[in-house]
Amino acid sequence: MKDFLKLAAFIFFPVFASAQNEYTYHADLVNVKKDQVAIELHTPPVKEKTIIYSFPKAIPGSYSQKDFGRFITEFTAYDNAGKKLKVKKLNPNQYEIASANELKKITYKVDDTWDEMHPNFVFQPGGTNIEAGKNFVLNNHAFFGYLEGYKMLPIKLVINKPEDMYGATNMKVDRTPTKDVLYAKDYVFLADNPIVYAKPDTTSFLAGTTKINISVYSATGKVKSEQIAGWLKPMASALAKFFNGLPVASYQFLYYFDDPATSMARKNNGGGYGALEHNYSSLYYLPEVPLESQLKSLVNEVSSHEFLHILTPLNLHSKEIHDFDYVNPKMSKHLWLYEGVTEYFAHLVQLQHGIISEEEFFKNMRSKIGQAKEHWDFSMTEMSKNVLTDQYKSKYESVYNKGALLGLALDLFIREKTDHKKDLKDVVLSLSKKFGPEKPFDDETFFDDFIAASHPAVRGFIADYIEGAKPLPINEYMDKMGYEFAQEKQVNGYFISTQLGLKYDDVNNKFLFTTGSGENALAIKNNDVFYKINGIEVTEKNLEEVWEKYFRSNSTIPTLTLTVIRNGVETELKGDLYKGYKNEQDYVGPVDNPTTEQKRMLEKIVGRS
Repeated sequence: MKDFLKLAAFIFFPVFASAQNEYTYHADLVNVKKDQVAIELHTPPVKEKTIIYSFPKAIPGSYSQKDFGRFITEFTAYDNAGKKLKVKKLNPNQYEIASANELKKITYKVDDTWDEMHPNFVFQPGGTNIEAGKNFVLNNHAFFGYLEGYKMLPIKLVINKPEDMYGATNMKVDRTPTKDVLYAKDYVFLADNPIVYAKPDTTSFLAGTTKINISVYSATGKVKSEQIAGWLKPMASALAKFFNGLPVASYQFLYYFDDPATSMARKNNGGGYGALEHNYSSLYYLPEVPLESQLKSLVNEVSSHEFLHILTPLNLHSKEIHDFDYVNPKMSKHLWLYEGVTEYFAHLVQLQHGIISEEEFFKNMRSKIGQAKEHWDFSMTEMSKNVLTDQYKSKYESVYNKGALLGLALDLFIREKTDHKKDLKDVVLSLSKKFGPEKPFDDETFFDDFIAASHPAVRGFIADYIEGAKPLPINEYMDKMGYEFAQEKQVNGYFISTQLGLKYDDVNNKFLFTTGSGENALAIKNNDVFYKINGIEVTEKNLEEVWEKYFRSNSTIPTLTLTVIRNGVETELKGDLYKGYKNEQDYVGPVDNPTTEQKRMLEKIVGRS
């Protein structure tokens, strides 16, 4: 009897408890109709008589206006008795709700973004995908909104899910076979933590004391999480050494590998391959590249960049990023730092820890020089501050090429002015400690902080090349490392043919020559299988190296012996190559006799000292 009375008391008192001051969202991934997901929100108590419910116009890390509210339909608000409240749609992203002090529930449906035919297509890693029975890509900023004035309240997210699907995310999750309950401290945290539901394929490992979690969805099953983990372990280890310990306890990599045919159609629709960073995770949309060496290179390059965002903007960012306004976004002027320096560091880390060679590093920088030429003479801070405008949005991609080259030049400049006592990494790490995740810097005075942490002469560099519109003198900075830069240079070498190429037969796992219409020095025929070169068997692992050495940049080898398979028969082709030259654009290469200081600088950059 005593137990019963205790139970009765337990049931009785909550009847008079006040409503929870939190959002409770319900999302149904089981009963999906017309490629839409139904959402039901139990709202926190609202004091105002009229309130606005908002979806984001833009999000951090994307730097473009996308209007996620345009993917919302059937938006309806209810009071406690189930009566509909009056709702007025103010713009693509906002709804005004009358009698809001009686508001109890909001319902609506969400369309995905990946299938959209629209000139303002949402880049896949920032969008959503709804494929019932296959996968759900939930970028939460595109599924859920918030009441103005109540953005920082806690959120509970209840997701009904198919039993055979697993929700990969950095968020805390209470799991059952058919339902997940996820928790966010506020809307900012919710929007910063995407979720991917699919049949489980996950792998975890430790990098130092940081737990790295990898989740993979592969449309045809070709790519596995264990495979990706094997590629990422050296990179994660290199980053841990670079940081002298990673500044996060755990990190989630979410990979979506699409079938090449499907992904190409989506890409042509305005999308693209790549990733979107978050503070404790990153979401990737990549093709199932059939050649493993190319897929590995792609994964490492993109992943290292996104992972490095745990340095900036997670630990070093402005108030505009920290208190992001989803409805009327105000951009920081320091994209050169968030994206440009991050891109430079992504290549530098791989160079200094043997993931890529010195030759590959400078090949990457050369590629960026070629891409940067189109957007050379403008202020990076002016572009960054106004990146949402028509005048500047087309220049955004420059952060990955011009921005990275600015990072390299600034690193060299700081090293030179401090006699190698400081470098760009030292400066960024010291500023990260000064500010950190919860202490944003002031956008207008940040350069003063940066100069104080580096060297007074850096003020001139910033005035000329970051705030100013002067083109970066690439030849001057390449020369500091004993490398030559020329806009055009005549390069002597040996050639088989200017039209020779390769294609991959993914059915038979063979590389086939394509010869074009002209002659070639070794009488190679179209569709000959590339089997051996100078007695070395050609494989996926060494193909890039072989092609670079013997075909693309051969300046020292006048004679070659190829073994091909022609009509099922091994055939040896041997002969002298054509001798000649070609005019190379944006040439970058080592000088013949570097000085002591050039050698020293190069050794510091490469990480040999």
